[in-house]
Amino acid sequence: MLKPRVIWWFVLAFSVPVVRAVDAPAQRIITIAPHAAEIVCALGACDRLVGVSKFCVYPPELAQRARVGGLFDADLEKIVILRPDLIVLRGRNQSVERLAHSLNVRIFFDETDTIAGIGQCVRELGKRLDRQDAAEALVASFESRLNAVRQRVAGKKKPRVFVTVSRLRGKLANILTSSHGAFLDEMIEIAGGENVFGHLDMTYPQVSPESIAAQRPDVIIEFMPGTEASPEKLASLRREWRAMGTVPAVANDRIYIITADHSLMPSPRFAKIVEQVARLLHPEPSK
Repeated sequence: MLKPRVIWWFVLAFSVPVVRAVDAPAQRIITIAPHAAEIVCALGACDRLVGVSKFCVYPPELAQRARVGGLFDADLEKIVILRPDLIVLRGRNQSVERLAHSLNVRIFFDETDTIAGIGQCVRELGKRLDRQDAAEALVASFESRLNAVRQRVAGKKKPRVFVTVSRLRGKLANILTSSHGAFLDEMIEIAGGENVFGHLDMTYPQVSPESIAAQRPDVIIEFMPGTEASPEKLASLRREWRAMGTVPAVANDRIYIITADHSLMPSPRFAKIVEQVARLLHPEPSK
């Protein structure tokens, strides 16, 4: 027998669709990915966010905003209660999509797998929020910063770069990297490097220590958002690579750990990460 709360939720979700003007600017927004919330706030519409992903940590004013879970564990009941008129979804979740359809709520599918996709997402959300001018200014600033990086590294020798997206802590195992077609692969190219696994077909392949050693990267960059950034912790993470001492990046102590919370977020703040990586690959000469 269904519990009363479940019955109430079912009736509300599937029997009482909400009538909304199709082209009206969104006023009650739920984002089920942290970078989408960043973009909405960057467009000057933070006050329209009624629900955000459980992973959302920025900007600070969203700290107390209602949490609706993530892509794979979205809280459908809470979504109903929050009565959104726009849901921003990265990836596919059939339950959320069916719920949105039943409530006559618009869904925007955020496709930010590439650098160009970040700009396109900003522009599309700008239209839905009636913040087109803010969107164009944000995209222009983002692209200007990336072009400045391209100009700074132009003509310089490209080091061979290996990046980790994730791995087991304490050992070199279950190592996930980025390949062709992903915004991290584009980041390496813009920053003046060559992705040692950029030739693989899978966007985020798992690679072994042996395959990394065979590629002989000049630089290793580990993305570990949220990791403690104390000198002791970072030194410990670097020591885990010592077993691969013949790899140029290890032999020359060019292992870098990036812990910024937005380091893997495909939002306009990613320009800061591209700038940081460019400085690591091509340090400014000492004066």
